[in-house]
Amino acid sequence: MPERNDVPAVRAEPSGGATVYERIVGKFKRPKLSREHALQARPVRNPSLEWEALDNGEVQIVLPRRSDAMGKVLSGLFSVPQSKPVNLDVVGARVWQLCDGEHTVNEIAEALMEEHKIHRREAEVSLTEFLKMLGKRNMVAFVVPTEHVEMPEKPAKRSEGPSKAGTPTKPRRPGRKPKR
Repeated sequence: MPERNDVPAVRAEPSGGATVYERIVGKFKRPKLSREHALQARPVRNPSLEWEALDNGEVQIVLPRRSDAMGKVLSGLFSVPQSKPVNLDVVGARVWQLCDGEHTVNEIAEALMEEHKIHRREAEVSLTEFLKMLGKRNMVAFVVPTEHVEMPEKPAKRSEGPSKAGTPTKPRRPGRKPKR
């Protein structure tokens, strides 16, 4: 299978303003996309994955073993193979082949509608769930034009102005009355 070198490498990372805690815990805010803009995203296969189209119309993807510390520990405790093959059925194989960075999610849904004679809603729901699963497994990433990305606003910090005496005030605990 020929490699595509003209597709840019895409990494899914938290926004640059996320704190270390937010990156570790995963509580960073993700960009919001409308349905129309999400359908204009272009799924791109992970270029580090090896895959091949089989004669029966299916696709076999080879997922390598985790190479981080946890993967090394688990492979030491258990007999974990170096790689794991994943087979996609005919429909999944067609979607996988269309995840080339040139087709949008909308175009892939339309291809599924035509080839399998299904309604638009069914094609979109099935496709988005399948693409979410591939995205969670880092098998695909999504190229979204920056004009479609709307980053959530950070909440304004509450300013605790100086008190009458010029010393900073302490925030009150809820349910307590101020002293007189």
